[in-house]
Amino acid sequence: MMAGVNGEADESPDSRWMSYNELAAARRIATSSAIKLVQRRGWRRQKDNHGTVRALVPPEWSLPARDKEPDPDFAGAIAALEATAAALREQAEAADHAAQVERERADRAEIARRAEYSRGDFLRERIDLLRAQLAGALAAVEAARSEAAEAARAAEAARQNELEWRELSLFARLRRAWRGVSD
Repeated sequence: MMAGVNGEADESPDSRWMSYNELAAARRIATSSAIKLVQRRGWRRQKDNHGTVRALVPPEWSLPARDKEPDPDFAGAIAALEATAAALREQAEAADHAAQVERERADRAEIARRAEYSRGDFLRERIDLLRAQLAGALAAVEAARSEAAEAARAAEAARQNELEWRELSLFARLRRAWRGVSD
């Protein structure tokens, strides 16, 4: 019979209840391998109050496996990975900062673009107003020209009448006045 099989863990006073994750960490194996180990060995299992499945593990199985000793180069590899992660984190932060600067620049450009559109709209409205005022002024000038031409014709007619009146003799003037003719 193998050690720890068929309830042998129940007989050992040093057995401890471990979750699959704890067993995997202690044995330096994957969680799925820890689940298979518990099933293969037939160790007691039960759920705790939080729904986590725990197994009663014999003391010799709660320690790292003899053939699973840490590799001496493992620490160096971890340090290299941590350094690479730190460098990548710095690059990501720099990229985030550059992206934020570009977003701010784009926001400023958008605000400037909207301001220029607003200014263009204002200038178009001002041009339309000035065109309307110019059209009104041109109409007023034309009306004034027309009135001036009419006044000039009336003045010329009055001057002609005045000249004719002066050329008439006193007797002809009186006769015209008597008849009511006022050319």
